[in-house]
Amino acid sequence: MQSDNETIELTQEAHDELSAELEERKTVTRPKIAEEIKEARELGDLSENHAYTTAMERKDLNEDRITDLERMLKNTKVVTTSASTKVVMIGHSIEIENTANNRKKVVRLVGGEETLSADSREGKISTDSPIGRAIFKSKIGDVVKVDLGEREIEYKIVKFVK
Repeated sequence: MQSDNETIELTQEAHDELSAELEERKTVTRPKIAEEIKEARELGDLSENHAYTTAMERKDLNEDRITDLERMLKNTKVVTTSASTKVVMIGHSIEIENTANNRKKVVRLVGGEETLSADSREGKISTDSPIGRAIFKSKIGDVVKVDLGEREIEYKIVKFVK
């Protein structure tokens, strides 16, 4: 968990997704849960009312997530990619090549707060992942080592991709 005033770097796409989730939780989920709580209260005895207990747990989880989203968005710096940069930064798409088998793939580096949405099948690699840590701030032509615990893989940073 980030501290309250630590800057969080996100791509514009991730910022937009988090903003949309926050809006959804405030305007759709929160009223829906409030209605569930109201209906459960009407059932009577709250001490043994499973519907009420469940609704209150959902309310707490939703409110916690709203607080987390508001904190993240308050401390967000949206990173933009620049064609003039020489190093791999959040938001960049690059082509990497496995030096052992010469297989190439295009990946897009996303920030640590985007870890949950980082999907390697879509080419998104989080800076929290071993590959992401290795390629972050590397340069074209660099060969980086990725420690996967039981083995190590080397990737060459081939080029920036638009």
